Amino acid sequence: MEAGSIVAIAMTAAGIAVMLCSFWFLSVKRMTADFAVMWEILGILLILAGIVPGLAEYTTVLFEKGEQWVICIGAGGLFFFYLFSLLLSRLQMENQELAIEVSLLQKRDGSCENYSRSKSVCAEDAAGYEHRKELLIILPVRNEEKNIGRILEQLCRPEISKIADVLCINDASKDTSGEIIDRYPCVQIVNIFGLGYGSTLQLGYKYAVRNKYQYVIQMDADGQHDVCNIPMIYRKLKAAGEEGERPDIVLASRFMEGSSQFYVSTVKKFAFWMFQSMIRVVTGRKIADPTTGLQGLGKRAFSYYAEYNNFDYQYPDANMVMQMLLLQFKLEEVPAVMHARKYGKSMHSGLEPVSYMLRMYLSVLAVVFRIKVLNRR
Repeated sequence: MEAGSIVAIAMTAAGIAVMLCSFWFLSVKRMTADFAVMWEILGILLILAGIVPGLAEYTTVLFEKGEQWVICIGAGGLFFFYLFSLLLSRLQMENQELAIEVSLLQKRDGSCENYSRSKSVCAEDAAGYEHRKELLIILPVRNEEKNIGRILEQLCRPEISKIADVLCINDASKDTSGEIIDRYPCVQIVNIFGLGYGSTLQLGYKYAVRNKYQYVIQMDADGQHDVCNIPMIYRKLKAAGEEGERPDIVLASRFMEGSSQFYVSTVKKFAFWMFQSMIRVVTGRKIADPTTGLQGLGKRAFSYYAEYNNFDYQYPDANMVMQMLLLQFKLEEVPAVMHARKYGKSMHSGLEPVSYMLRMYLSVLAVVFRIKVLNRR
């Protein structure tokens, strides 16, 4: 066999092995999606270098001297860095969990008394502030000083404050978001460092479990989710169906009949269509808005999410919808009123949407493989 053929075969085999192993480890929750995407891309590059004629000829010229040593050193280096990425993945997962537990200790209560003196809208509920309700509203906050005050002002209205407690989770904001939150009658938890969107939500679920809440509604702090959706989601969570079962998760959709008009770019429309199609093919369910961040959860759902490694610590979107449907959780949708962001920077700005698409596509496939093929939760 020619020297160049050996190199081409070795690179192709290495690429296939890297891609299969990375998908396997992602599926069994041993590798983070970020590392999995990186190794999948590297695997594709190795395969292309082995099978594309032009690239294969280049590798032949490059490795025609000392080929065996190059293959051994390259394979050894690839194996070492792969094991290193698995170790880093495990440490990252455990570090996120530990950071959540430590952050839960950073709880402080806002002053309802001071707020009610200056804002009569909350005065009616001031006396009962210490009385825990059955509904908890979770607000992940990161550098939202221009938005968070207006949202908390609306959440202090009697129609909301009578039915829900508010938990603001400050994800290590560098602006004055924390100081603004302290002015309102809500609980604030300050993360010890920036944990990311998913871990911040999971912290809220753990808080809800430990404080014995029955329902949770999560909403963004950027002003896109209108507070008027909360009573409707809450009613839907408590409404029993024909068989007496209540929904575990209620998704507030931007794309149902009755929803307010919401502008979406062509790229995002394609992403929504792709995730909708994947969910429909695998589960048979048509989900109008699988990436909505405005959701209501019953105790069964958020208790499951609160457990270690049951929730995507970075981008919990369509992958979590697919997971919960396959695990036989009951999902319902309601039309929602949403607005475009006016201030601040979205976490999906710049090149982030490209990374998000790759990560989410791979994560959804891994969820399907884990539950349908491996029969794991």
